[in-house]
Amino acid sequence: MSKLSLRKTISLAAVSLLLLVEFGMFYDFFYPFQFLWSQGQITELLLSVMVFLWSLAGVFLVFFSDRSLFRKITLPFFIFFFLSNIGSFLVSNAPIDFQQADLIVSYFQWWAGAVVENIGLAVLPLFIVLVPLILFVERLPGLFKLNIPGKFYAVPVITVLLVFIALLRSDGIFDRYPSFFRVPALLVFAGQSELYSGERSGVSYSGSFESQVEKIVLIVDESIRADILGINGYSKDTTPYLSSVEGGLVNFGLAASASNCSDYSNLILRTGVRKEAIPDRDQMSLKTPTIWQFTRRAGYSNVYLDAQNAETWANYQNFMNDHEASFIDDLLRLRQETAFESDGVARDTLIALLKQPGKTFIMLNKYGIHFPYFRSYPLASTLFTPVLEPGEPMNDQEKSLNSYMNGLRWSVDDWFRDLLSESGEFRKYVIVYTSDHGQNIVDDGTLATHCRPRANRFEGIVPMMVFSNVAGPLERLKVAQATGYDRTSHFQVFPTLLMFAGYNDSWVTSHYGASLSEPPGTAPEFFVGDAFGRGSVRQWRSIFPTDNDDGQ
Repeated sequence: MSKLSLRKTISLAAVSLLLLVEFGMFYDFFYPFQFLWSQGQITELLLSVMVFLWSLAGVFLVFFSDRSLFRKITLPFFIFFFLSNIGSFLVSNAPIDFQQADLIVSYFQWWAGAVVENIGLAVLPLFIVLVPLILFVERLPGLFKLNIPGKFYAVPVITVLLVFIALLRSDGIFDRYPSFFRVPALLVFAGQSELYSGERSGVSYSGSFESQVEKIVLIVDESIRADILGINGYSKDTTPYLSSVEGGLVNFGLAASASNCSDYSNLILRTGVRKEAIPDRDQMSLKTPTIWQFTRRAGYSNVYLDAQNAETWANYQNFMNDHEASFIDDLLRLRQETAFESDGVARDTLIALLKQPGKTFIMLNKYGIHFPYFRSYPLASTLFTPVLEPGEPMNDQEKSLNSYMNGLRWSVDDWFRDLLSESGEFRKYVIVYTSDHGQNIVDDGTLATHCRPRANRFEGIVPMMVFSNVAGPLERLKVAQATGYDRTSHFQVFPTLLMFAGYNDSWVTSHYGASLSEPPGTAPEFFVGDAFGRGSVRQWRSIFPTDNDDGQ
């Protein structure tokens, strides 16, 4: 074999190996093929397969088309997308998916800052080699002398457009393409994938109201993982106050969030979309009435306390829009310059509201615990050591866990201690407490904490507690606690709120499913993927260990 033939063989083998590594990132590579076939979407399947084969040729031409000015200009982008996909896999154990692309497009400034601050050092080596790799690949055609005319470089450029069209036709389900084309096409697909943002339908209830409480409160914490709460049996005393509460509390132990992403969980909590309706391809969760409409219909004024956004930002989150907000009587954005002080301000505001006369529904989105965890508690509350230092990535699980537990003591246990210390002056109230999702604290060796396409069970484990000074609701919940402990989910919160507001029990159950006072009926699991069915990730994940995940 001549040296030239050997070079060509080596080059083709190297790119083939690269493609095998790329597709090896998908643990379920053939899932989109099987899904489209099972759904009878043969046209979409054939189109996707043809584009897939075309994309394979495109990869070889990225590397070996003869050098040209156009190639020099565009090649860095292809290499950047390739390295970005590898970085995603190193951080989250999965290639970039639709959700991540949507996050990048919708919140680029926040996303870029989070990547730099939280995991920048972990992917830094990839970007150190970016320029040398670009220079090396740019010179490959001359090195291997395959003599492929430069005009064929149009194939990989056109491939990006073809992949986008294939994504569009399959609603993103078929995304098994090389990252050179897949990542930019996903970004474009996410950018043009519009969701309904108009008016919602009205409440259709025509029955009477029989409410026993004057104040209904829904507290949605941030990133609170229920299995690390002492009250739920954790080995370290992270919740000494809550564990000591003898009355006025029903604890349902571990519960399943609706999603491992904040926006989807909050949307489902506010709209009561049922579990069997997820993925919500018809976007009914964006069209049906929200909790604000139901509570207003029941005679409650509505207050929204947002401890995650500052007043000067004046933005909505979690799919809220102007029409939904029009049913809120008082919207207070309470994020403070020192982040961990935000929940304290929200607590003081909540205390004042619970003492005032009048029927009020209050929803509080707490600041809770965000990574980097040191921002979630004051230095004086460092009880568990050693901890992560500011700017230190969460590679060390012991430090990460200690930092997180310090946040739990400050943001959960101490917060409730200070809130309930004044409960003797509260009007008749009921508080439903949960979190938007849990946390991966380096449990599977990766750095991403939640909202990952390959989620572990810890990302969906959240608390579910109900506090009240009214005997009736508590007694019903205590009866249900026997069968609901470690079994409840977010999908039971909305019907629970409606029942507290006085809606007829049978009407609520028939329209929105079981409340917390009833047997859950389904397993405690959370949805992984886009709640509207876009992209290839769409699965339910149990909050309990399964045979194939080694307890993760």
